[in-house]
Amino acid sequence: MVMNEAPPAGNRPAIRAVQRHMTALRIAALAALLSLTTACASGPADPGASPGPGGWVSPSPASVVVHRTGGFAGVDDQITVDPAGAWTATDRARTSKSGKLTTSEREQLQTLAADPRLDTEAARPTTPTNCADAFQYTVTVDRTGDPGTVTVTFTDCPGDENLPEAAAAIANLVTGAVDS
Repeated sequence: MVMNEAPPAGNRPAIRAVQRHMTALRIAALAALLSLTTACASGPADPGASPGPGGWVSPSPASVVVHRTGGFAGVDDQITVDPAGAWTATDRARTSKSGKLTTSEREQLQTLAADPRLDTEAARPTTPTNCADAFQYTVTVDRTGDPGTVTVTFTDCPGDENLPEAAAAIANLVTGAVDS
């Protein structure tokens, strides 16, 4: 038998079929591996999520209280929102009403409640306001677990410097949802 001899012509289609079959199996295996890798990859499940030690985690549920006082008419409103988005609002006359945030509002509120800027805003010194008859806000966010409760107090005066952006966004979201 000669070693350089080509295989009989009758075997060639069978060899090609086995090679095509093996290539198809390799492609299928690669596709399965890629889909598993993608499914197991860490990534933010929530746009407001923050990185944790093991990857991305959703923000901890938080309760929020917005207390609004002042203004020309002398309002005294307090709005409490639980982590599920149920809210209760009480006005100066102690009249209460309640409702529920939309899913979008609740998600926005929970994202804002987890915002690390709140901690910085809570630690900043208060400064005198340039406005008369403006609303004063106290925004309290009670996060479950760490970092706990933060409270930010500010006057809603466009002429003031260093307004707390995260706390103001919470106040606007909550009061807007209740007033609508």
